[in-house]
Amino acid sequence: MHMLRTARLGAVRRVLLPAALGAVLFGGLAAPAIAAPAPLDLNSSACPANMTQGEDDGCVTQLQTLLNTHGFDLTADGDFGANTVAAVRTFQSETGIAVDGQVGPQTKGQLYITSTSAPDPIDLRSAQCPANVTQGEDDGCVTQLQAMLDQQGAHVSVDGNFGANTLAAVESFQTAHSLSANGQVGPLTKAALYGTTNTAASTINLLSSQCPANITQGEDDGCVTALQALLDDHSASIAVDGDFGANTLAAVESFQASHSLSANGQVGPLTKAALYNDVSGAPTAVDLSSSACPANMTEGEDDGCVTTLQSFLNSWGADLAVDGNFGIHTFDAVEAFQAAHGLHVDGQVGSQTKSVIYGDAVYYCPTTGCPGQGTPIQPYVVADAKAMVAAGDIPYAYGGGHDTTPGRSMGWCQAEGPGAGGWTNDGVPPTECLGSKTDGLDCSGFVRLMYAEAANYDPLGQGNTDAQIVQGTKVSVGQAVPGDLVFFGTSTTSTDHVGIYAGVINGVPEMYDAFETGTNVEMDPISRANSADHPLLGYWHYAIDVALSA
Repeated sequence: MHMLRTARLGAVRRVLLPAALGAVLFGGLAAPAIAAPAPLDLNSSACPANMTQGEDDGCVTQLQTLLNTHGFDLTADGDFGANTVAAVRTFQSETGIAVDGQVGPQTKGQLYITSTSAPDPIDLRSAQCPANVTQGEDDGCVTQLQAMLDQQGAHVSVDGNFGANTLAAVESFQTAHSLSANGQVGPLTKAALYGTTNTAASTINLLSSQCPANITQGEDDGCVTALQALLDDHSASIAVDGDFGANTLAAVESFQASHSLSANGQVGPLTKAALYNDVSGAPTAVDLSSSACPANMTEGEDDGCVTTLQSFLNSWGADLAVDGNFGIHTFDAVEAFQAAHGLHVDGQVGSQTKSVIYGDAVYYCPTTGCPGQGTPIQPYVVADAKAMVAAGDIPYAYGGGHDTTPGRSMGWCQAEGPGAGGWTNDGVPPTECLGSKTDGLDCSGFVRLMYAEAANYDPLGQGNTDAQIVQGTKVSVGQAVPGDLVFFGTSTTSTDHVGIYAGVINGVPEMYDAFETGTNVEMDPISRANSADHPLLGYWHYAIDVALSA
């Protein structure tokens, strides 16, 4: 099963991979026009099994024509020159094929099967498709038909248009299956197509509850489809058909051995994490909102900003290999994310897309894992808190953040009058209880959420500051690291405030905290909360690592 791409690549300016290091494309006077050789089917005996630079014939004319249907802009002149090599290499990179600039069986197959302009495929058996699919139709039903015919060796372009080539392929299929060769795809032809085509189930994120904790040989579903696609991202070269057979088992064992995992052929939590986490050494993740990341991230970028982007997209079910390379799969996932969130769909990650990604104003280590998995939580806690403070839109709410799951919630009011929990505390009448009217976080709800977002589970739990302090270990100010917690109160059983240590900034010890009614989550000097009735108790360290789940 080959996954169809529907990205609008016509609007994307590709950066072509050169034929070789130092390759230069020369311009000059235009040569007289020479008629291109007539195109030949790349899979015919007239074309070599492995096409290479320097070839000049109808096979190359067809190659160039096919590349152009995938968004390139080549002159179809039959000459396999530097421009064609560059386009082939880029196409191979985008479709997960080994990049060598040569057109062998795998590249030929992808050229015929995928199409960037094809309508989204529609199951031929669904009510959306007519009872008889016939020549002239142009829609997702034809996209699906062409893909299934190609799996039977038809070699038609998957463009959603039922033209002469598709008609000939249908008639050939019908003849081969003892059906009336009328070129119409009715119930009998559909049944034959689905009865003989190994159609992979739709991918399911391996880390979702729909997939078993341990995926093993014999399983046949969308979890295996996703597994096989990820293994191929790690250079496995197996069929993506949703069936966990012998080849998939061998690929899993090989992957496990190469990643120092137990090579038992079972895909459990550690193997899943490794599959999503890294392809041949992903660049270190970089916060998308930092100055290290471009304002507008586009296809072709390869850095830690893309590592972070891919981790975010996987938390939305993208099933990307986190390799730091903004290729076609990442481009498609960005477009899908944009469409799902009502954004302008262009495959570029600019300020609006970043804003939605950071929609709740925190930095995720998503459920698919992240490059820091298995390392101490504190740097991620600081990244979470810094992002929330920068957003400046999470208000203090007394009692907020203590529901069953971490996150902002409606606060409440304690007792009455100025100074009581949830009331305005400026002492200037008229005072008002804002707690029960505010959806936000209090101090312990804030640190709970930051630790949960960074760890990917809820290590601190629903409790208040008294419940949180007993879970850590007190350390000296010299031992404290940014991300540790700072507690205030008269004793460890009578605490009344907590913040996240930010470090010494410009000579001043600072913390991130939700301080009081009427303010937002912010960064404050530690001295602000340190008073006679709220004395500083000290710093507490929590031995928690970034994890995939609890």
